[in-house]
Amino acid sequence: MYPARDPLDRRNWSGTPAGLAQGLLDNGVDLVPIAANVPRGLHELVAALSHSTGQRGAVADRMPIRHWARTRALTKSLNAAGKLDAVVAMGTEMYDLSAVVGAHFPCITYDDGTYRQMVSHPESDISQAGFPKDHVEKWIRQQSRSCSAASLCCTSTSWAAASMEADYKVPSSRIAVVGMGHRPRTTAASDRDWSTPRFLFVGVDWQRKNGAAVLAAFSKVRELYPNSTLHLVGEHPQIDEPGVTGYGLIPRNDTEGQLRLDGLYATATAFVLPSKFDPSPISYLEAASAGLPVIATSVGGAGELLGSGAITVDPRDTRQIELAMLRLCQPNEAKALGAAAKAAALTSSWSDVAGRILTAFNALETETQILRSPYTIGARRSDDAAREQDKGWLV
Repeated sequence: MYPARDPLDRRNWSGTPAGLAQGLLDNGVDLVPIAANVPRGLHELVAALSHSTGQRGAVADRMPIRHWARTRALTKSLNAAGKLDAVVAMGTEMYDLSAVVGAHFPCITYDDGTYRQMVSHPESDISQAGFPKDHVEKWIRQQSRSCSAASLCCTSTSWAAASMEADYKVPSSRIAVVGMGHRPRTTAASDRDWSTPRFLFVGVDWQRKNGAAVLAAFSKVRELYPNSTLHLVGEHPQIDEPGVTGYGLIPRNDTEGQLRLDGLYATATAFVLPSKFDPSPISYLEAASAGLPVIATSVGGAGELLGSGAITVDPRDTRQIELAMLRLCQPNEAKALGAAAKAAALTSSWSDVAGRILTAFNALETETQILRSPYTIGARRSDDAAREQDKGWLV
């Protein structure tokens, strides 16, 4: 369940709902997407009323009238889905989860962080956007209520889980850290040349992803390694510096551009993205799947994703970034850390994440007996399914 007309659209939350849905399917689940399909006439009315407040963008999108419309639409979609065993819900600050699901179905949430964490850090998207404080507090309260209403709250990192428990008062017994999934970069070369340092930066938000600090650190690295190069992908400024090549933003739906990006992953020797703040960047996993060691940020949950396959640095300390880059200028070091990163990525597919969610939910169901049906988890149950219950999961 995701509050959009098409919950499986890959433009939703960096493709997370679509990825998790595929992961559930890979685990043998019978999946039913639950959409917030607000009827056209009502949609226009709701939009007009929310804009009449003078608010725009994310604030307007979360005004009470739109919150009510999404809750109503999701409830209708859920009722039309037939007999369900469980619901996996995302984007829960944008609707009333308890009103949608009620006491009828066990519910699982999935998040990479809490709004309380976002607003507490000055470099997060929420803080940088300058949203009115009273509006953000409402979003926090709604997300907190949704987590309290869920049977199980799944998070991508223990950093996010800690906030669920401390800030939202969710008991640790109802929280599971299940990791973040990704789309593997499968075209990476297996015979990579590690002899010349080639750093890759891929980040849409140049400011939050700390691009200027990476450039500053690279200029120092190049003094010692004059053949080293830095390749930039994202909404970066025009840059004319020795050894630096910019490619601009490469959209995910740009087939030719993505092939070019695959080539950059295949030839790079290290991935550098020491963001000023990052909850759980999928880009780290994509780079790791291509066999690249990662220079990661210590701010947020990002540093947890790759274990020994990443060097975690304080993004405010350019010297730390520089030293990490110098360390990965050593071919044997970069190759060893790249292998560790790739091994970590192999257990971080969306199928792996979905499997851990199912396992955690099954354990919770066994402990609390919250399900009345003979299934451990599911979203649609038919008479035929009941006869075939021992053949797999049903969702």
